[in-house]
Amino acid sequence: MNLGLLKGISAYFARFSKVYWCRRVDDNLLALNLEGKVFYLDLTRSQGMIFCASEAILGTKSYHAPFDVKLTLCHNARLLDSRVDGDNRILQLYFMPQNAYKKQEFSLELEFTGKHTNAILLDSRRVVIEALRHISESRRPVRVGKVLEPLPQPTSPKPSEIVAVGEGLLEGLYEERTQRLLHTAKAQQIKAIESREASLVRLLRELPSLDLLQERSKTYSLYAHTLTAHLHELEREDLRGECVELRDCAQLDSKKSVQIPILEHTQSFSQLAQQYFALSKKSAKKAQNLHLQIQNLEDSLRFLQAQKALIAQAKTLADTKIFSPQKSHKRFKKQQNFEVFFIDGMKIGVGKNASQNLELLKSASGEDMWLHICDIPSSHMIIFCGKARLRDEVLGKAGEILVGLCGVKAGNFRVDYTRRKFVKITQGANVVYGKYQSLEYRK
Repeated sequence: MNLGLLKGISAYFARFSKVYWCRRVDDNLLALNLEGKVFYLDLTRSQGMIFCASEAILGTKSYHAPFDVKLTLCHNARLLDSRVDGDNRILQLYFMPQNAYKKQEFSLELEFTGKHTNAILLDSRRVVIEALRHISESRRPVRVGKVLEPLPQPTSPKPSEIVAVGEGLLEGLYEERTQRLLHTAKAQQIKAIESREASLVRLLRELPSLDLLQERSKTYSLYAHTLTAHLHELEREDLRGECVELRDCAQLDSKKSVQIPILEHTQSFSQLAQQYFALSKKSAKKAQNLHLQIQNLEDSLRFLQAQKALIAQAKTLADTKIFSPQKSHKRFKKQQNFEVFFIDGMKIGVGKNASQNLELLKSASGEDMWLHICDIPSSHMIIFCGKARLRDEVLGKAGEILVGLCGVKAGNFRVDYTRRKFVKITQGANVVYGKYQSLEYRK
């Protein structure tokens, strides 16, 4: 980050007197609310910068690491000072929590120093309370409970003029950053989705035909019944061959024989008969459910195509990450058949067809939030929030995604939402609902 720009931002921050909150919204991105105005602090190594966004940036997960817990010291605090550490690219914010029992000053040091970019919480004696990155092996270690030594000043600093900073400039920096990173992020996510699409297409192509499954079931049944009819005359020694030839029991007047393959690890002919009965039943069931398997694969393909279209239209980096695979949370270990993603750490479920919609409805608790597009057959969506406060930004983004996943290409849409306890299942995944509110979207 340019030193002159950082000094200009520091002077701009000094105009504020109150810190409402500070929290992490992405692995290396902090959001700082100064009197209702939100600034984003990008602490990505070698790419650090500060900017404003026209819309709130919603992360895909919530953070509860020790650093994030200690960031609550910044909540409802008085901003005492904002300054830059000489010619070092370090922004120092000094503040005092208002609600604390004991009045004490703290500081948040934001280091935009290339590969050593960091955010460090310090007490008034410069003892480290917590840090985004702990550094042990270094000339200047960052360890909790230890004094943080000042960074030496550059020996030959380059002259830098303070840049006059306003909201327009910071929003421009956001646009510049977004355009630089968005194209790469979109390409990565679309490539991942296309890989999943290719796998589904391959599975569809490799599915056996209905005629083949029915023929297999009939053949295995013939093997099983023939073996059962001849059990009294078969000897154990006959299992040593690759197959056994027996007269077809289905045609008593015929001398036609049937060659029955001996399956691996078979111990007796009665066991072999049972194996073929099981294979016949399995093939018959596959034939019976083949249309459901095809429908599920085709529904999944359509869903991936809708995801790809949403990512192609994404305007923020956070939007490109919404459908990225997440590490399973302890609370959500149970495998579910509907699609799951996260917005700002909040679990969202959406059905890809009627059966998944029904499973989604049954898995939700009464206080979870239900969403559906009005008057259009489409996916149901559940925000698994329980009694937790649901932020308007999360609700709005969820509705936007629901509309994006809808098969209708363009138009005006109304998304109704209400608590799951006010949604009654009538038949299949059809529902009636009450006490709802609505969101309007255009696609």
